[in-house]
Amino acid sequence: MKLNHSQKRALIKASKSGIEHIETTVRKLKEECPDAFHNDSTLLKRRFHHRPNVETPCYGYVVDRPLTNAS
Repeated sequence: MKLNHSQKRALIKASKSGIEHIETTVRKLKEECPDAFHNDSTLLKRRFHHRPNVETPCYGYVVDRPLTNAS
């Protein structure tokens, strides 16, 4: 399931108003259409190109993410 046009517009609009609006909109969209978002069980079936963060479950990845200097 994908987000419909008005749901996508709501997310774009929220992105212009800051992280609090984005998080509120995502929570609302997850209630309206939970199948449009990944969860741990769907992520476990997904193969990423770059290795995801340690907290993100996945089936596998193609290349390791290069380490970055946090200066």
